[in-house]
Amino acid sequence: AALVTVIMAIPVGLLVVRHPGKLTYLLERLTYSAYALPGIVIALALVFLGANHIPWLYQTLPMLVMAYLILFIPQAVGTVRASLLQIHPSLEEAARSLGRGPLRVFATVTLPMLRPGLLAGGAMVFLTAMKELPATLLLAPIGFKTLATMVWSSVSEAYFAAAAAPALLIVFMSSVPMTIFILREQSNESNRRTV
Repeated sequence: AALVTVIMAIPVGLLVVRHPGKLTYLLERLTYSAYALPGIVIALALVFLGANHIPWLYQTLPMLVMAYLILFIPQAVGTVRASLLQIHPSLEEAARSLGRGPLRVFATVTLPMLRPGLLAGGAMVFLTAMKELPATLLLAPIGFKTLATMVWSSVSEAYFAAAAAPALLIVFMSSVPMTIFILREQSNESNRRTV
């Protein structure tokens, strides 16, 4: 889900940053509107859609990935947008003036510089999706277990000891990237002070 979300965020970020206008502004605000809706609302909307209009897709992994995409694309668009704003368009223009096509410029110039933002966005989406419960409970295939659903099912049956391991794993997997981000920020801050 994190990979799909980051891939879908790239064209949105490119349109918003490289071609600003009313339509792209609206597109960006539309992607951010998912923040305003609770996960349960989006999950129930997809349950209705799946049960009534596309029953063959209901309770499948693609439907769950679609829910995660809707819920978490604002995070990915935000990191892609921030990364693209740091890439000066003159670098892409220089590559195009040397005869490179738009796709080649994107693959050889833009994408390598965009990579840190894509990785950060992917990590944020992964960590958020890992603990998402309402959409997972309503849309996941039968028997599909995530850490959040294992914690929920164990706690709902008062098996607190069984819930401890997956809960601890969620905390650990969330704290490791956060620690890396904090250490990297402190390193960058100390480098700025010495310069």
